[in-house]
Amino acid sequence: MYRTTLLTLAGVFAASLLLLGACQTPRLNLFGAAEPGAPLAVGEEVNLDFFTSYLNFDTGVSLDAGADYAFRITILSHWIDRDIDVNEAGEPLDERGFGNSLMPFEWAGNLRRSRSHNWFELMLRQPDCPRDSLAGVSDLQYDAASGSYRFVAACSGNLALFVNDSYGFYGNNAGYANILLTRLD
Repeated sequence: MYRTTLLTLAGVFAASLLLLGACQTPRLNLFGAAEPGAPLAVGEEVNLDFFTSYLNFDTGVSLDAGADYAFRITILSHWIDRDIDVNEAGEPLDERGFGNSLMPFEWAGNLRRSRSHNWFELMLRQPDCPRDSLAGVSDLQYDAASGSYRFVAACSGNLALFVNDSYGFYGNNAGYANILLTRLD
């Protein structure tokens, strides 16, 4: 009985690996720092496809400590958190997210990954220095003329992106964007 159960579980696990192996989730990083990617040269840019359902999206791009970067985000499909698809002003969700007032329960605000940022706000983090590098777009300098956000890399290492949500609740997120990341200096 025990052996049959163990073999059944092993079979289910093996089948799951085969099925998941057929799915490609590019640079999805669940547990921290990944192998460093190629650093951008001054003036070089890279296009990133970002889905709001990613818990931690390792961009595969390595940043250099102290270097200045810019990114421009283009929302390509509606961003939706469960059933919330507009912010407090009634505008479609974007990288700035929405305030806690739209949540059904006020206490839910304590569950988001960064309590000092909006729900669904686009967050940047470098796994090699997570505390120093954590920033939401609301923390970044916005250049209205170019439509881009500017930031300085806190350390050398890969850049990861995610929307500010609760762990375990990324599966109910919808939305896709293209992010153009450029090294400025």
